[in-house]
Amino acid sequence: MRTNVSLVALCALAALSAVQTANILCIMTVPSPSHHIWNRVIMEELVARGHNVTVVSQDGDASRTNLTYIMLEKVYSTMYEEEGLDLLEVSKETPFQSLFTFREFYLGMCRGALKSNGLNVILNYPDSFRFELVLYDFGCGPCLLPLLHKFNYPPLVALTAFSNPPYSVDIVGGHKHFAYTPHYALPYGFDMSFAERAYNTYLCLWDAGLRKFTIMPQLDVMVRDRFGFNDMPYLQDIEQRTALMLVNTNPAFDAPEPLPPNVIAIGGAHIKEPKPLPSDLEEFVGKAKKGAVLFSLGSNIRSDMIGEQRQRMFIEAFRQMPDYHFLWKFESKLNLPLPPNVIIRPWLPQNSILNHPRTRGFITHSGGLSTQEASWFGVPLIGMPFFVDQHRNLKRSLIGGVAEPLDFGALSTEKIRATVLKVLETPIYRENMQRRSMYFRDQPEKPLDRAIWWIEYVLRHPTVEHLRSPTLKLGTARSYLLDVYGFFAGVILFVLWLAVLIVRRVCCGRKMKPKTKQQ
Repeated sequence: MRTNVSLVALCALAALSAVQTANILCIMTVPSPSHHIWNRVIMEELVARGHNVTVVSQDGDASRTNLTYIMLEKVYSTMYEEEGLDLLEVSKETPFQSLFTFREFYLGMCRGALKSNGLNVILNYPDSFRFELVLYDFGCGPCLLPLLHKFNYPPLVALTAFSNPPYSVDIVGGHKHFAYTPHYALPYGFDMSFAERAYNTYLCLWDAGLRKFTIMPQLDVMVRDRFGFNDMPYLQDIEQRTALMLVNTNPAFDAPEPLPPNVIAIGGAHIKEPKPLPSDLEEFVGKAKKGAVLFSLGSNIRSDMIGEQRQRMFIEAFRQMPDYHFLWKFESKLNLPLPPNVIIRPWLPQNSILNHPRTRGFITHSGGLSTQEASWFGVPLIGMPFFVDQHRNLKRSLIGGVAEPLDFGALSTEKIRATVLKVLETPIYRENMQRRSMYFRDQPEKPLDRAIWWIEYVLRHPTVEHLRSPTLKLGTARSYLLDVYGFFAGVILFVLWLAVLIVRRVCCGRKMKPKTKQQ
């Protein structure tokens, strides 16, 4: 009898956990190839599990079966050609200036998306077409969330490759503690001084104000003109329908902040088991006397953008380290002679190189994904950050003792050589990074499996509400107890005022009492 009951219970659990094939709409708003790499892994895994995935994005690749890309073809040209965005110039800005630059980044992305022919493709889907779920990269704002209104509000899952930015609380609620969670543009650790905490608070409040009072109203006007939905709610209200958020963080290197139950940390979800190196790269790495070093500046700043003078500095520095072989991701033809210990490729299998036992270091822009990959495979860093979170990522690596910095604005052959050799030939950097790798890898399940489980959880329970933070309804004043603190302050001031009043009356009463004549 007990056996039958157990079998019935197991069958019920299996039926509950099973998810049928679903139509999923992915809205990817961040014009960055690296963000696409991170998002693509999740989308391809959903396809591998039998779901039909339609992606509206400015980035794409060869479509798989059940994976359809609808390209927003005007985004990159609008931002970089028409509006003249120059990322190297952006790298020279202060953190405060960068807030306004990235406001224009968000708005420029939206302008490009709204005039793309690809948007007409998804708008021409019949309103009755059924998507069971929408995945939304919220990194550049809710410009395309009117599509949620068009398709009658399927459950919304937000995600971002961009760590856990301050504005996540505007979407799912919760709290950002400025005392130990630095703004993404600040190169601060978690133990901030008073001046750092003051500036961090100032920057975070400015950022929140820009998003609420400038970016959101402008986006709302832009999308209403384009989509023409008369009964559509305010854009930020649509965004706050988010049932679940997936953030690319892990406490091994990110701020140890409390998260609402519907915010799931999936840091490293894009890291898959690497394939063996191609034979030519394997041979090149194998011939290195002391090991190999990977050099890549990511997908936004290209090595062919840094100028010939700096390129010569790196080549000469590498020439002076013949015992190490350098694999340099260089996106175009380099018209400079290379020493025999350097090869360049427009693309390199980064994870496979980092996973190789003879890889000793990684010269990097300190992007979030590259930092995670190096941490996963235990490879110490030489960090040369340019903008946004890259300075913060490097700062955390410096505090963790897994990296040394290179200042892009003050490079020299000798500084490059000395910094690289310090990391490669001082064992503590590798030891610290292998410890970080141990913490990062030791998880109850793979981050990608966790991401898919929670996405399918929302498919199983599309009306889920119990995980949502109450702070969205409370608002800023009540959720941060500003009204309560104000009340306490008022009570204290009233008691002090009353005490002063009583003392004055007592004292004044004594002074005014007439003295009797002594006989």
